[in-house]
Amino acid sequence: MTRVPAISVLSTLLVGGAGSLPAQQDSTRVTWSGEVRVRSEVDARTSGAATDHATLLRTRLGALATLAPTTRAFIQVSDSRAFGEEQHTLTDASADRFDLHQGYLEWSPGAVRVRAGRQELAFADERLIGPVGWANVSRAFDGVRVTWTRPRGTVDLFGAVLDERAALLATGLDPRQNSLAASDRAVVGAWATSKSFDLFLILDRNATEGAVSEINRATFGGYVRRTLGALSARGTFAWQAGRQLAANGQRQDLAAFLASAAATYGFRGALKPAIGIQLDYLSGDDSPGDRRYRAFNTLYATNHPFYGLMDLFLSFPGQTGGLGFVDLMARGSATPRAWTLRADLHQFRLAETGPTGSRTIGVELDLTAARRVTRGFDIQLGYSRFSPGAAGEVPPIGLGLDRLHWGYLQGTMQF
Repeated sequence: MTRVPAISVLSTLLVGGAGSLPAQQDSTRVTWSGEVRVRSEVDARTSGAATDHATLLRTRLGALATLAPTTRAFIQVSDSRAFGEEQHTLTDASADRFDLHQGYLEWSPGAVRVRAGRQELAFADERLIGPVGWANVSRAFDGVRVTWTRPRGTVDLFGAVLDERAALLATGLDPRQNSLAASDRAVVGAWATSKSFDLFLILDRNATEGAVSEINRATFGGYVRRTLGALSARGTFAWQAGRQLAANGQRQDLAAFLASAAATYGFRGALKPAIGIQLDYLSGDDSPGDRRYRAFNTLYATNHPFYGLMDLFLSFPGQTGGLGFVDLMARGSATPRAWTLRADLHQFRLAETGPTGSRTIGVELDLTAARRVTRGFDIQLGYSRFSPGAAGEVPPIGLGLDRLHWGYLQGTMQF
């Protein structure tokens, strides 16, 4: 049997299906979108290991079908791979990370929009919920989002299933064969956005993270942004409360927080120079087995822009052993001609004292340059270097004694 590429099948179904609709739906309009992104990396981020060279490719194709002013459907497929990962250039066509990235129905009666299906979610600066666009395989949620738009802002209500533990579909749609497994893991929330501030509430239900289980967690707080002439500032505060079952069997109350503040000042001139400073504090817990757990969890965040571009710290609290995290960052930027140049210097510390008696994790320098070459086509290159401190060399950080390096060149075309 001849195998037909999945993208060809999608195109045939969408175009051919639209042509076979009844006469009253002849006004259906399909808008195509796509992305091809290639990133080549030189990676020396693992102490004691040889430098690795890899090239990542992400390819996406989307179709937005508008059936009426209030009714739309969106389908987006995505293929993510590294050059050379398939075992044979001719016979291996497995496409291990080919997936439906988004697929949803959208209904917009008046000021309300209802979107149901697989979709990306992004709020504010994505510090708690975001699609992680930098990653070769980015995040999507299976759920429903309701957006109410008013002149002064918007209110979003959303809910998603993260782990379906008793799916009827897997048993052939026979309800008598449904699983007796525990209830599904899910997240629900509300996010209110105005011109200068946001308020949010995010509820995790029945989550499991490593050896910790039965996590029922509430994260609530606010995000503030202000611009005063050449000075712009933003800040986030989030508190976590709830209950969980620790690895030692102890029932724990959650009491953790995140606090962040940033300010940027832009100068006049052809180069548009700017300087900025940012402080992030994630609370930690140096006695994780007692009745109160104080380490903050960053949930479904896009952490890449915040805690160093080398991505040495993406998962909290796990990657710091629950000891929290403090990041003091200074930034400088300029835009000569068509380029945007940026330098970030991070000082990383633990919020609680580590096994060495030190809190110093290390220092990271990130240098990036980006340019819009033509409409829809951008290039970006960067270099980063990390020098470990006493707490960064040994577990729970465990980055070793070596200075770590990483560089990349990326091209992105979108249409």
